[in-house]
Amino acid sequence: MAVFNQKKVVTQPTVSTSLTEVQKSIIGRTLLVKGEVISDDEVIIEGKVEGKINVKNRLIIGKNGRIEADIEAREVTIRGRVDGNVKGIQRVEIVPEGILNGNITAPNVIISEGAIFAGNIDMKAKIEKLGHEIENPIPQFKEKKAEELNRKI
Repeated sequence: MAVFNQKKVVTQPTVSTSLTEVQKSIIGRTLLVKGEVISDDEVIIEGKVEGKINVKNRLIIGKNGRIEADIEAREVTIRGRVDGNVKGIQRVEIVPEGILNGNITAPNVIISEGAIFAGNIDMKAKIEKLGHEIENPIPQFKEKKAEELNRKI
């Protein structure tokens, strides 16, 4: 009879909602987005985006991702294909299977061996952070080298 007199204890699962957790938004392989993608969260793109992408956190272009857009994000990692300009507030990385046809603007740029990149890189943002101003350092370098050569002759 003791079996019927026992109380059942019901526990409810707890849901963790830490403020430090980063939400991820995923654009899947079969999804096509035409227009503007704007997010405060981390975004992973495995589908196709045409237009403009602005992410305040990390942006990962997956190996199936196909982008025809200009991109701005805190960090950008390219594993798929991007046709457009990329601005990374902190860094831009192209991994070995990644392809970028466009310009990069970022203080830190990583282009892995095997990656394909066609465009220009502007790392001036890093120079400005250090308090230096260099408008076009290459002509100045050429002039100094020419002066050194003339002195030697």
